[in-house]
Order: sequence, then structure tokens, then C-alpha cells
Amino acid sequence: MIFRLGFFAAVVSLAGCASTGGASPGNSVVAAPTGDGDVIVGAIEDSSLPRGECGMILWTLEADRPAPIFRLIAGKGAEIVLNGELTKLTLAETSGAVGFGVAEENTLVAENIIAKVRTRFGLGFDGGSYLEQGLLTIESSTGWRAVIPAAGVAGCRRK
Repeated sequence: MIFRLGFFAAVVSLAGCASTGGASPGNSVVAAPTGDGDVIVGAIEDSSLPRGECGMILWTLEADRPAPIFRLIAGKGAEIVLNGELTKLTLAETSGAVGFGVAEENTLVAENIIAKVRTRFGLGFDGGSYLEQGLLTIESSTGWRAVIPAAGVAGCRRK
């Protein structure tokens, strides 16, 4: 329980800050499926929500440090870094509970990519909610698949 609270404290502090400078998109490797058509999922450079927007940000642990890997802005789509390139995803389907403009279960698409995000809303905080039991699954039309455990936040950023 202490680890969980510590991780979420780090998530909240990261959510409020804009990531400027530092590593370029995808510099840190988060997941790399094996086999033909390998893909590397990297950290997103700017994981903050834009001012006045709602959405979700997911992190996973990389070398025992949280790494932002997914950002969804309500009504505008999502972003993930694949093979060092920032990839824009379009929301195709949602289900489950909805809060702050995002659903607990989301299916997103890009050219030859399907991303599925499953989370559960957890404890709330002023302007948002923690996301628990997260799982990000990325599949390509060529057959590779990456499954990444994640946690994060859903909320709205003030103007």
C-alpha cells in the first residue's frame, strides 16, 4: 500500500508539470515485443494536459521510475510514442464508467495500429481521479502485440 501511494504521488506531481526539455520522444524504452515487426514503445516528452482540457495520462514503471507512455485529450484523440515517433490515435470506441471526458475502456486506432486502454477509476482528487489497474494493449495488422501495465490520472486542467 505504501508503494502504491508513493507511486500515485509521483504520478500526480508529474501530471501537473509540463515536460519541457529533457529526453526527446521515445528516448527511453518502455516495452519492446519480440519477433518480426518489433516495436518499441517509448516515453512521451510532454505528458501534461493542455490548459482548459480534460483527459487521461498513463504511466508505467521503467527502471523503477514512472514513465509517461500515453496521453488522451477528451474529444481530440490520443498520443503514444512508437519506434521513436509520436503517433496520433483516433478514438474509435468507449465503454465503462466515464469521468472527466474519458471512459474506463477505450479503443483507439491509427494506420495499422489498434490500441486498447483499460483502467478503473480510483480515488478522486480536486479536478481528477487516479486510474488503477491499467492495461495498455497495442496491436498491429502485422501481428505484433505489446501489453503494458499502467496507472495514471484522469482529470481536467484549469485554464
